[in-house]
Amino acid sequence: MISLQNLHKSFGSKHVLQGIDLQIPNGQITCIIGKSGCGKSVLLKHIVGLLTQDKGEVLIDDVSVASMSKQELFEVRRNIGYVFQGAALFDSLTVYENVIIGLYEHGERDMALLNSEARRVLSAVGLLPDISESGSSNFEKEFALLSSKKPSDLSGGMKKRVGVARALVGSPSYIFYDEPTTGLDPVNSEQIDRMILELSKKLSITSLVITHDMFSVFNIADHVAMLDNGKVCFEGDAHTLQHTNDSRVSEFISRFQPGARLQ
Repeated sequence: MISLQNLHKSFGSKHVLQGIDLQIPNGQITCIIGKSGCGKSVLLKHIVGLLTQDKGEVLIDDVSVASMSKQELFEVRRNIGYVFQGAALFDSLTVYENVIIGLYEHGERDMALLNSEARRVLSAVGLLPDISESGSSNFEKEFALLSSKKPSDLSGGMKKRVGVARALVGSPSYIFYDEPTTGLDPVNSEQIDRMILELSKKLSITSLVITHDMFSVFNIADHVAMLDNGKVCFEGDAHTLQHTNDSRVSEFISRFQPGARLQ
């Protein structure tokens, strides 16, 4: 479990986090919402050890991130997949190279292992057909075709899926999504929502989703936390979120119209 306890962080006179207390339940999808600049991205950077808090604790599996050695922090980061906003694929690399780059940069040169992992994660995100239905010959043709493509050859939705596939390499226990549906049309957004749900169930991954997309929140979240003025102003399930009397929450979700997706 990831646990944030009385987390404080300031940048000069700007107090971004002012006592965050939050539990990220294992095996569930937690969505973190809040206005731009409320500290969502700063919070994520503390979890992966890119920032050090001024006060409080970040615990991953009961171990304080701040007390970890460089090697321990490296191992923790290997256990966390990160899906960047906009996918953040390398334009000069192929789909295959984008997916396996983490393993390659860490010295892995076993082509059989690299190919196997690429097949596994690209299949997991729905970019390759089910080998049991398509047959091995057709599967390999599809894999070769997809692997050789550049990001410029892909649609927005496909780029997002490749970004998720890259995050799944190495079978992490946690996966963080930074605005996964931003810039997508409703159809592709729904597909990404379904993929997050399916991956969470099939792979038993603990998912943390930063989003402004309230359709996604109500469609995929097991657990929701809203940040406001550096603190958690709401924590609970999506049903409670939709019916809360807190004016800050009501104002934030006021434009959401239920019933649009995944019904």
